Order: sequence, then C-alpha cells, then structure tokens
Amino acid sequence: MTEKMLLGVCVALLILCVFLLLLLLKRRGTGVSDKNGGDTDALKEKIDKLGGIADYTNKSITSLGSMTEYRLNNIQKTISDQLRYVTENNQRSLDEIRRTVDTRLSETLETKLTESYSIIQQRLEAVYRGIGEVRSLAAGVADIKKVFSNVKLRGTWGEAQLGALLSQMLAPNQYAASVKLNPLSDGMVDFAVLLPDKDGSTVCLPIDSKFPTEEYQRLVEAGNACDREAEERALKNLGRAVKLQADSIAAKYILPPRTTDFAVMYLPIESLYAEILKIPGLSEYLSLRRILVCGPTNLAALLSTLQTGFKVSAIEQRSQELWQLLAAFKYEFGKFTEVLDKTQKKLQEAQDTIETAAGRTRIIAKKLRSVDLGLPGADGGDTDGPSGTP
Repeated sequence: MTEKMLLGVCVALLILCVFLLLLLLKRRGTGVSDKNGGDTDALKEKIDKLGGIADYTNKSITSLGSMTEYRLNNIQKTISDQLRYVTENNQRSLDEIRRTVDTRLSETLETKLTESYSIIQQRLEAVYRGIGEVRSLAAGVADIKKVFSNVKLRGTWGEAQLGALLSQMLAPNQYAASVKLNPLSDGMVDFAVLLPDKDGSTVCLPIDSKFPTEEYQRLVEAGNACDREAEERALKNLGRAVKLQADSIAAKYILPPRTTDFAVMYLPIESLYAEILKIPGLSEYLSLRRILVCGPTNLAALLSTLQTGFKVSAIEQRSQELWQLLAAFKYEFGKFTEVLDKTQKKLQEAQDTIETAAGRTRIIAKKLRSVDLGLPGADGGDTDGPSGTP
C-alpha cells in the first residue's frame, strides 16, 4: 500500500510539472512578437512531444503500479501463508509444550505434595513425641524438685554423684568414703582421697559435697523474672551460705598432718559453680580458708592430676624396690665372686696334687718296667705260672 501511494504522488507531481510548463509557455507566447512565430511553432511541437512523453510515462507508471501491486499482492499472500503456517506450527508446538509442562507439573506437584505431606506427618509425629517427652520431663522435674526440697535426699544425691565420679577416675584403694578424720569428733567427711606420703604413710584429701539449693533456686527465679534487685539479694545470700559451708569444712576436716592443708567443696551442678564464681570477694575468702570449690568438670580435672601423681608415686616406689633388689644382687654377686675365687684356688691345689701324683705314678711305672722277676714263662712260655707258690 505504501508503494502505491508513492507511485500516485509521483504521477501527480509529473502531471503538475507538465501543466505548469504549458502554462509558462502560453504566457510567454502572448508577450512575444511575430518574429518569434517560428520559434513558437517549434516550441509547440516540443510541447506536444513532451505531452506524448508524459502520456507514455503515465502509462508506464500505471503499468508499473499494476505490476507492483500484483507483486505486492503475491508477496503479501505468500507472507500471509507463511505467517499462517508459522502461527499454526507454533500453536501446535505451544500446545504440545503446554501439555508436556502440565503433565510434568502435575506429576511433580503430586510428588512434592506427597513428600511434603509425608514430611509434615513425620514432623507432627516427632512433635507429638516431643510433647510426650516434655510432659515426662516436666513430671521428672517435679519429682526432682520434691527430692531437692528434702535436705537429706539432696545431700545423698550430691554424695552419690561425687562417689560415681571418684569411682570412674580413681582405683578403689585410692579413696575412701565416710572417713572420720578427727578422733575427737563424730563428723565424717563424705570422701577422702588417700595420698601417699614420702615416709610410706597416707595423707587424706577431704572432699565434701554441698548443695545450697534454696539460695540457688531463688537466684534462678529472680533471673528468670528479670528482677535485678532480687537477683543481687539472692546472690548475696548464696555467697553467705557458701561461706558458712566453707567455715564448717575448714574447722572439721583440715587437720594436718593427717590431712592436706586444704579441702575440696564439691558442687554437683555446673551452673551453681558458675554463679559462685561471679560473687565478688568470695574466691579470696575461700582461698584464705583453704577451701577449693569444684564443679563436676574441674573436679574431674583435679582427679586426673591426682591419678597422674599416683602413677608417678608408684613408679618411684617400684624404682626404689628395684634399687634395693640391685643392691642385694650386688652384695650376693660379691659373695659369689669370693666363693668362686676360693673354689678356683681349691681346684688349682687339687690340679697340682693330681699332677704330682701322676709324676710319681710315672716314676713307679718306669721302675717297675726295669725290674726282672725271673718268673717261668717270662720269655714267652706258660703265662699261667706255677700251681704252687715259690
């Protein structure tokens, strides 16, 4: 369509140019004299020729426009057919792709939904089991609270935990339970580690279990309630309780030389031990009272160090026994050397005696060979000798 419009515009412009040319020639013809008549005829002839050329051009343009229009129609038809084919082919491809995608999406979605449902079901079952465990744990916590509310049971639990730790780290002959350190007192320390002394005697390391539950529980409750004042007050009360226990242990169980010059206060909960370390001035007070506070972790480290000391002591004892054995062997070896020297001398004397006897025996034999008894048969006759005595 655009090419048709361009052809039309070109034809119109061409016709307009011819018309303007004719009009110009006409105006010029009216103002020219008769002497130009011949030129006018020639000019008219040229104009007629130009008109013929214009007609021919117009016909050519019209023919060209028709051919162009025909070709454009053919091209448009071809393009329309190709576009229709491409569109239909694309549509078929898109339909196939859509069906494939829908099928795969349906399968994938179904698979994912099945897997997700299975996972959700497993998680729900795990949650239900967790809820049951939490309920059981809550019941256990309630039982533990009941146990901890009883002072005697609380002390027994701490002693049992301490005994289990000692049995894991030390040999049965390296510690003792319920040891009476002071003959003048009825108090007995929970456990005592039996340390060997240089003179062969035993020195006791007292270890007593303490558990100030009420003060610690108030501290935990104040911390959970975010009550700063109550927490500080509970921390002070906890420090006061620990100091009282330290004074009691120092007075009852630190009795050198039967015991070491310090004792161990065992706290069965790590968090309680951590809270005690936060109390200002408490570490210095315990150091002055010669009390070493230990939780389960650092008590295990202490017992491991003591176990190493036991091994070193056993090695030293074995080494001393070995040196004693070597000294006894050296003494006996000296005795054996003396006896061996005496035996060698006796053997030398016996050998000399035997050689002397052998020399004399040879001399006697030589003399006996030189003696002729004059017996019958000495020259090779009857060797049986006479029947009677000479």
